Amino acid sequence: MDREEGYLVQFARSAILLNFLCVSILTGCVATLVTPLPIIPVVPIPVVPVPVTPPPAPVEPPIPPPASPVTAYHAYGDSITAGYTLVSPAFFDYPSLIAQDRQLTLDNYAIPGDQVCDVPTLQIFPNNDNPTAGAFPLYTLLIGTNDMDLRGVDDYMVPVFNVCQQASIAWLALPADLKVLATAAGIVSSGVITSGSGSIDTAHNWNGWETSTLNASISLPISLYASGPIYAWVRIADNDPGAFTYAVDGIVLGAMNTATNPYISTQAGTHESIGFLRLPGIAAGSHTVTFTQTSATGTMEVVAIGAPPAVQRSLPMVLVGDTPNQEAVQGDTCVVYPATCLAYPLDIQANVALFAGDGLDVIYAENHTYMFATPSEMDDALHPNTVGHSELRNAFEAVIP
Repeated sequence: MDREEGYLVQFARSAILLNFLCVSILTGCVATLVTPLPIIPVVPIPVVPVPVTPPPAPVEPPIPPPASPVTAYHAYGDSITAGYTLVSPAFFDYPSLIAQDRQLTLDNYAIPGDQVCDVPTLQIFPNNDNPTAGAFPLYTLLIGTNDMDLRGVDDYMVPVFNVCQQASIAWLALPADLKVLATAAGIVSSGVITSGSGSIDTAHNWNGWETSTLNASISLPISLYASGPIYAWVRIADNDPGAFTYAVDGIVLGAMNTATNPYISTQAGTHESIGFLRLPGIAAGSHTVTFTQTSATGTMEVVAIGAPPAVQRSLPMVLVGDTPNQEAVQGDTCVVYPATCLAYPLDIQANVALFAGDGLDVIYAENHTYMFATPSEMDDALHPNTVGHSELRNAFEAVIP
């Protein structure tokens, strides 16, 4: 046996002896050979929940007190509403008859010859008619006969007639506390912010914020307490090359030209009026509506924005009548172009349905089954006599709750 083999034998014998000792004296062997590490208890760290604050939602403003009983009545329209051809219109035109029946104080703002875009320019805004939350009159609007006879249908209905009629209906139907006026520009507490040069247009009774500067803008804040539309009233004008975009919370929703196509130009000489935008489907919450001029020439003018209420409350009642029947005489518009005389009532009815669907107190007053424009009801082809006016009165009163 050489030296190397001797070492291996000796190592084996030592291992056997060690194993014997561990078996015989197990505790001591373990204690001697393996010293366990001390066990450190794990102390759990308490988890403190972090409260998640939801995004602030607009708080519903207090509901205005119920409006005072209606004691006033404002009538808007053309020569029919003005009682043209009647000997004593203050007693026998249909607004006077309604006022007498309902014991209301009448202001008849109708102007003979007016067309739909004359109503904001010559009737509503010159009389500072902006109903308040606590008191408002009954309104009637009967307009369109002159538009129908002078302009027909074609491409006039949607970009001109409907835009001006919707502007008038919405302005009268929405109380002032639900509107944000551009005249608040510069008043810090109002939140109305302008960028670029511009000023309040005091030459017109609507007092909008006007600019002629590329990229100038006006931003108006508004809170919606339920999802729904936002309304906007803007100036429209013939031969004005201005153009602008409108955005909600920085997202551009559309663009508009200041000039309508076709033109406004009325027989009363009106070339400027108030147009209307309805931005549907806006989520509940606080929003900013921004109008930005995108043209290097022309102007942009914003009058106000607004939104229907989210809760039931007292609102102005606006009764909107048909364009009345015309006497079937040779050369009359409704004889020569019967489709035209059918188109206007359909669009008027659709305009009323739009705002009634938004929750406003706007009611369609159909009159074709009341006043038939027979010779016994008419002073001439367009204008009812006292009998015809009595029948128009009946048509409006039939829809007053």
